[in-house]
Amino acid sequence: MGTVLVVTFFGALALGVPLAIALGIAVVLVFLLIDPALLPLLPQRMFTGVDMFALVAIPFFILAGELMGSSGILERMLQFSRLAVGRFRGSLGQVTILVSMIFGWINGSGVAGASAVGSMMIKPIGKEYKNTEFACAVTGCSAVVGSIIPPSVPMIIYALVAQNVSVAGLFAAGVVPGLLIVAGMMGIVYVTARVRGYPAAPLTGLSLREKITIIHRFLLAAMLPVIMLGGILSGAFSPVEAGAVAVLYTLTIGLFVTRSLNGSKVYQALLRTGIISAVIFLMMGVANAASWILTTEQIPQAVGQYIMAFTENPLVFLLLVNIALLLIGLLFDTVAAMVMFGPILIPLAAIYGIDPLHFGLIVVVNLVIGLVTPPVGLSLFITAGIGKVPVERVFKAGTPFILWLLCVLALVTYVPQSFMWLPKMLGYN
Repeated sequence: MGTVLVVTFFGALALGVPLAIALGIAVVLVFLLIDPALLPLLPQRMFTGVDMFALVAIPFFILAGELMGSSGILERMLQFSRLAVGRFRGSLGQVTILVSMIFGWINGSGVAGASAVGSMMIKPIGKEYKNTEFACAVTGCSAVVGSIIPPSVPMIIYALVAQNVSVAGLFAAGVVPGLLIVAGMMGIVYVTARVRGYPAAPLTGLSLREKITIIHRFLLAAMLPVIMLGGILSGAFSPVEAGAVAVLYTLTIGLFVTRSLNGSKVYQALLRTGIISAVIFLMMGVANAASWILTTEQIPQAVGQYIMAFTENPLVFLLLVNIALLLIGLLFDTVAAMVMFGPILIPLAAIYGIDPLHFGLIVVVNLVIGLVTPPVGLSLFITAGIGKVPVERVFKAGTPFILWLLCVLALVTYVPQSFMWLPKMLGYN
């Protein structure tokens, strides 16, 4: 039945059926083939997949990001970023990367970052550098950091799937790799700008008082990720409570400080949050039902026996996991991949003696790379749509950034001490 599930799923995808619906069709077909009397179990398995209180954090983070786009906070981040790195060559690209990182501190989603930051930055970069595909590539690839640097929606989902992993511990583990991704991408932009002659775009003609005002306005916005991450990592509040704090803070800034928010904008943010959250929860529900089928067919045990017969070396095992997850990321949404394949791989990692936080970060980094690799590559498709250029050209322009992501993945996989020191220092062993 596992074969029927996979073949039906990919067949539906080939016909252009949306990912969640394609997986749902495959699951329903398998239930019917096993025993039509089992079909009433399907809604139960789907409900079980989303019946977790920690998932409430996801719509909170999404809503905070949506409100940011309408509250003037993103504009403050943009001004500060130009003040900080505007004097460097290719500074518009540098600004995009910085804004993506700061946006990720609040939203926790790479796809949302690609949309929000892309709508602000792709057109100016394309006009200034006369290279729209480069603008799309920088925006789409830098948005990935939003899923790695805390707080991270994929990390929340992984912790729920693994059950024995601390969300705060995963957040702490993602800090160093996230900063490495940002630093490396900014280096790539700088070298590219030097080679192609892209100019700097500093904020000129500003007095000291105006610069201080920009910094002050930015710090007011930057307090939000500091409050959220400080509260989560110190144990003052949970990720769900952090999401609620983010929404409250963003509403306060937008309504009473920048005064950019109004009832209509709040309603639109709530509507978009509901749609995005519904897609995520539907994906988790059908993926949980698919995972139940795979478990019932004892596919995880068969895969485990095969891998353990192939190698007893944990380093080789991690190499196989990386290859498998990179291929899975080409075709599966991050949420679906975690829910479906997590129950297969997580117990194997424990058998090989791999630290749960270490393995969790490996899985997250692998699968978010799928955001910038076709054919699924949501971040690339979003930015290509904004820039109105073929996604193939965006992927080609983004190749150096993707190679850097693979370098960070290798570091995360084989040099865990490079980032695990932080969660250990905070007591997440």
